[in-house]
Amino acid sequence: MTGHLIILGLGLITVIVVGYSILRGQKSRGWPSASGSILSSSISVHESTDDDGSTTTSYGVALLYRYSVGGQELQGTRRTFTDVNTSSRARAEKILATYPQGGSVTVYYDPQKPSTSVLVPGVSWISYLFLALGLAFLLFGLAGVLGLIG
Repeated sequence: MTGHLIILGLGLITVIVVGYSILRGQKSRGWPSASGSILSSSISVHESTDDDGSTTTSYGVALLYRYSVGGQELQGTRRTFTDVNTSSRARAEKILATYPQGGSVTVYYDPQKPSTSVLVPGVSWISYLFLALGLAFLLFGLAGVLGLIG
């Protein structure tokens, strides 16, 4: 029973977090845009150690960009609402190459809150995969809690 509750909880958290990101990403498709420039761009390295002592490394892209809305200078760091790290440094470097420091970018911003911005509006397919995985965990956990499976 405890295992099923844990799976149910993980599924629920995943559905909420990923679902919220998907909704924000979908909404960003209709946002206005502004010209911006990249202030800094680099690879971010994330290391985690498993219970067995093995280390896993993942890579992301850390960005800082500037844009102006209604005469107000703003800064942002978000490339997408549904960005995930990758185990491939080469993939992260390929993404990074599209955002060189000093380069020009189009920034999409929330008209209700212009400080909320993104460089790539919309949602990536991988987000829907994570949502489906979260739903599967949620349903499996629920079935276990209800005694429908052992």
